[in-house]
Amino acid sequence: MMKKKITFLLSFAISINSFAVDIYTPKAPPSIPMLPMKDGVKIHYYQDVHTEIIPKIIKNKDGIYVIPTNLGENLKNKGLKLKLLGVTSQGLISIISNKKIDNIKDLNGENILIGAQGSSPDIISKFLFKKNNITPKITYRSTPEVAKLMIIKKGDNAVLPEPMATLVLEKNSKLIRTIIYRDEWKKLTSLSGIPQVGLYTTSKYNKTHSKEIENFMKAYKQNLKDLKKDPNKFINLAQINFNIKLSDKGYEESIKYMNLTLIDGEKGVQLVKEYIKTLEENK
Repeated sequence: MMKKKITFLLSFAISINSFAVDIYTPKAPPSIPMLPMKDGVKIHYYQDVHTEIIPKIIKNKDGIYVIPTNLGENLKNKGLKLKLLGVTSQGLISIISNKKIDNIKDLNGENILIGAQGSSPDIISKFLFKKNNITPKITYRSTPEVAKLMIIKKGDNAVLPEPMATLVLEKNSKLIRTIIYRDEWKKLTSLSGIPQVGLYTTSKYNKTHSKEIENFMKAYKQNLKDLKKDPNKFINLAQINFNIKLSDKGYEESIKYMNLTLIDGEKGVQLVKEYIKTLEENK
């Protein structure tokens, strides 16, 4: 009898696990609404999208991927069968400076640190710089290096995403958040924000796990609402899961600049198309 019971429990556990949605995400803002999820979701954190995630997508590995939308659309254009499930942020980036900057044009000729050449922050920065007819002196480092240099007063200006931007401000109170990219983007385009991060899955997985994906999307939307009402639970989970030494107050401040959302369906698809088109036309 005991043997039968153990066999049943094992088979039940395997059954639940087989229907879990695998989520591949960096330890970054779009994953915050996922943190309270337990049943039916398995979160796999990654550090490098190029070495850890693109090979999985090429092999058509099942799962949902949190990746930059410009990367997702580029992979689709190369023939990979990816589907955009939704946009998860409308802009995560700010410029942090060691002195007051009243206008983005004031950065002309100024030194500026940007994390990773060719990354979303770099592409969006170049778009904004070109449209404002300015040429800052760019130095590339990894995002953690950029943050460290600003904290120890070795940088003048830096392009940083959340929550790293707020972390830098918390560690060095003399620094200033001078430029918010979403605000600058809205001045120059017809879009209300920068849809730079999205949820993607393979076409195959979207068909074979449509119900599980639907349940995940519903839970994500609900958690977004809960996050706006009471961020404390999410902040506690972020403190446990993320390796960022940011205070609870700092996380609460950072969330204001994350612009987290979930724009799904055709609206999300069209938003990303317009975003990519805008970037392509202004290279």
